[in-house]
Amino acid sequence: MKTRKMPWFEFAPDTYEIDEFDCASIFLFVGTERALLLDTGIGIGDLKGLVEEITDKPYDVVLTHGHRDHTGGAGWFDTVYLNRKDYELYPFPPTVEQRRDYARMIRTREHKYYPYKEEVDIVEWPKIPERKPLEDGQVFDLGGRTLTFYECGGHTPGEMVVIDDKNRILFCGDACNNHLLFRLGPGEPGFISTEEAGENLERIWNMKDRYDIVMNSHHDYRAVGGPIAPTVMPNAIQCCKDLVAGTPHLMQIDNPLKLEGADPTITVASLDGISWVVFNPEGIHRV
Repeated sequence: MKTRKMPWFEFAPDTYEIDEFDCASIFLFVGTERALLLDTGIGIGDLKGLVEEITDKPYDVVLTHGHRDHTGGAGWFDTVYLNRKDYELYPFPPTVEQRRDYARMIRTREHKYYPYKEEVDIVEWPKIPERKPLEDGQVFDLGGRTLTFYECGGHTPGEMVVIDDKNRILFCGDACNNHLLFRLGPGEPGFISTEEAGENLERIWNMKDRYDIVMNSHHDYRAVGGPIAPTVMPNAIQCCKDLVAGTPHLMQIDNPLKLEGADPTITVASLDGISWVVFNPEGIHRV
């Protein structure tokens, strides 16, 4: 039997964070009529069964973007929403080995025991869900609360963020982790310039009269159930502007991914050493 031992927490009224064994954070929002599941992680264990233990409401499944650590569990649901811009760029489904490799990388990095078995809990999708397009400004009315999605291309071309009106929280997926990865160059699949990514992020920042805190989809940048630091988003925006202007503050830091064969240190743009932008010098300006 697949595990349902993913830790989960109700950190705000009717709002839950499911910790997929440090691989990703999955969020569940419950209204009076419906619920919404935000992302599906790498696809470890019985996420669907866990969701249906937490709520008996009918629910939609929405993916913030097309990377495997957010789409990996989608194959246990009939329908998912995803921005069309990510449809063809990323494998859907990601292979079992791609998903297991990611989980192994996290397990190696964290030096932890997790209560799952690869051969039981990370397996082939039973079906390919229908993908429905997720649009900028799309609203999901759950009854007593609404969730509004906005496009914020950068991490991927189709990255989406969502504002929860009930709790005044911005859920930013991977649009604004403590480090932003803009490593692609012109002509590479999925490329968005640092200039455009910064502008997209600033558009969301300018909606800050509608939210009080920001939560991302990887809790290694914050406490579980807690927000990222309030300086992360404005500092990231300023770093992008400085790169475009040719006046960045550059730092050499330990490579946070710690992948085998990767450079032990990387050069980043940062204002405070807490949050930073990883950039490709050829990919700074829009083309």
